[in-house]
Amino acid sequence: MSPVISGRDLSAGVTRVNITPQPAEGAFMTGYTSKPDMPAEGVHDPLYARVLVLADGSTTIALVTLDLISLNPGRLPELIRDLGVDSLLLAATHTHGGPLVLDLGEPYAENRSWPDSTPYLTWLEGRIAQAVASALSATTPVRMALGRGVADIAFNRRQLIDGEVDMVWGQNRDRSHDWGPVDPEVAVWRIDREDGTPLAVLANYACHPVVMGSGNRLFTADFPGAALDWLDSRLGGAMSFFLQGGCGDIDPYIDVQDDFTAVRNQGEELARTIESIYRSIGPNDALDLSSGLSWQERRQSFPRFGDHPGYQEVAYGVLRIGADLAFGVLPGEPFVELQLDLKRRSPVRHTLLLGYTNGYPGYFPTLRTHREGGYGASYGNTIHIQPPAGETMIDTMVETLTAPS
Repeated sequence: MSPVISGRDLSAGVTRVNITPQPAEGAFMTGYTSKPDMPAEGVHDPLYARVLVLADGSTTIALVTLDLISLNPGRLPELIRDLGVDSLLLAATHTHGGPLVLDLGEPYAENRSWPDSTPYLTWLEGRIAQAVASALSATTPVRMALGRGVADIAFNRRQLIDGEVDMVWGQNRDRSHDWGPVDPEVAVWRIDREDGTPLAVLANYACHPVVMGSGNRLFTADFPGAALDWLDSRLGGAMSFFLQGGCGDIDPYIDVQDDFTAVRNQGEELARTIESIYRSIGPNDALDLSSGLSWQERRQSFPRFGDHPGYQEVAYGVLRIGADLAFGVLPGEPFVELQLDLKRRSPVRHTLLLGYTNGYPGYFPTLRTHREGGYGASYGNTIHIQPPAGETMIDTMVETLTAPS
């Protein structure tokens, strides 16, 4: 039975659209390179943009999840404003088996080095805008609830021994080591139509989609795609979404290898947990939607990392859905301790972190992990902003959530 939810009317609409490059063969991949030097040989599983449009009568927000490494907003905010949508959140799953859209070596840098005959980013922006319009036209009154559980497919890839950090990719496939903090929590956000029929299920979990390693030449959504395929076949018509958390230092146990069986197995393991949580949601898990929707964005400049002079502006913010659900929204790659800190300090009943959203300014480690060292913390061509920028943004989010409405 669907939970009964009271309060201000809220409407939602969903759709999904295939965003796999056409043609796929020869299209450039990214995740392990920032250059047009990794041509795909084909498609293992399709890539999608999944769209959830939320409206409360005065505010309309589009949340778009993407089977991409990340995506800068580009022309999309202008395109969706023309549709009557106030705010856009582009939340990448961070698959390392997607097409080349970014120069990961620079903050917020696009890579449009595609042939004039197949301009992928331009095509992609059009597909996303069309999907947002489709979801907007399909909005219907909804009720919502949220449940929580625990999954165990991830580990911290930073091993600290005698004060030194060793990056341990591919070294915990028997699940025997506990090298650092993880967040095992899976949050499942359930959205039903007013008549109780399922509309959407959105699962928030923190784990790098790097089951497939740098030798892979097939487009793939990695384990999140496998999880969603499994859920879509079992949840009675509810469209499933994967909301990536703060997984900057978190890998799946079976990582950076070349066997798609491991993609399926770990994706389905996570999916079974999501389904169990979904089916256990009851009336006590209903969300109070009486305060409607809000997106509070903040733009803040931080010093550049390393030898780069000057500052980099970063956009981040807080998404509120009623009184009980909030998302701290960060671009780039937040470390998991930022997620744990936000959850611990927030006064909102359900507070989740949404990473890799609205662009790629690189890694956000904590100040402690930066001092300890390691990839993404103290070195690497994808760390662009000085710590403690991540902690500063979390502090601002907590202040925003704590302030009287």
